[in-house]
Amino acid sequence: MNKVGVVIRVRNGAAYLEESIASVLAQSLPPAEVIVVEGGSTDGSVELLGRFAGKVRLVPQRRRGLAGAAQDGVDAAACPLIAFQDADDVWPQNRLAEMVGHLDAHAEWDGVMGRVEHFLSPELTEEERRAFAVPAGPQPGAGLPSLVVRRSAFDRAGEFLDGLNSGEYLEWSDRAAQNGVRIEAVETLCLHRRVHLNNFTRRPESKRDYLRALHAVLSRRRQAAGANAS
Repeated sequence: MNKVGVVIRVRNGAAYLEESIASVLAQSLPPAEVIVVEGGSTDGSVELLGRFAGKVRLVPQRRRGLAGAAQDGVDAAACPLIAFQDADDVWPQNRLAEMVGHLDAHAEWDGVMGRVEHFLSPELTEEERRAFAVPAGPQPGAGLPSLVVRRSAFDRAGEFLDGLNSGEYLEWSDRAAQNGVRIEAVETLCLHRRVHLNNFTRRPESKRDYLRALHAVLSRRRQAAGANAS
C-alpha cells in the first residue's frame, strides 16, 4: 500500500540533492508523496528541483531551523506514515518496504528507527578523509533521517521544537515517550549517511542547539520527578 509521505529538508544542498531525491524515488515501495521543504537556498537547489517536476512538491520553509523545516513538512503531508530525509544522504532501495513492513506487523508501534551506515563523500581528498573517524558497519539510528513514524504520533507528542538545528529528534522523542508514543529500533539498514566537509554537525551552532535540546529534556524530566515525588 502506497501510504508514506517523505519530508526532505534542504538549504543550499545542491551538491548532493539530486542523488538524495533519486534514492527516495527509487524505493521498492515508492512513497505516495515527496515534500521538499526549502529554506531559502542560493546555490541552485531550487533550480535543480525543477528536474523532479511532478515527482516532488516544493514547500517554502516557514518555521525556524531544521526542526522547523521538519515540522513544516509534517504539516504539509497527507499520508498516515512519515519518513524524513536530508539533502546529503542516500537511502538503500528497500528502506521503506522493510520499515513499513515492521509497522504493518506491529500495530502497537508508533514508529521504527533503523540503522545507519556512514560513508566518506567521494569528492574528499585523502588528507580530508584522514580528518574523519567514520565507524565501520551499520550503527544505531538516532535522528530523524533514520525514522518512519505514524502521523498520529504528533497528535500526542506535539510539534518539533521550533528553531533547533540539531537535537530535534532527541527533544521530540523524549516528549513522545512521555506521552505514550512507542518507537522501536529495528535492524533494517535505512540510511547511508554522507560524511563531508559541510555536515551541519561540524558547525558550532550544532553543539549549541544540541545542548538546548538536552536542557529541554532534563528540565522536563526534573519536573516529572518532582511531580511524582509530591
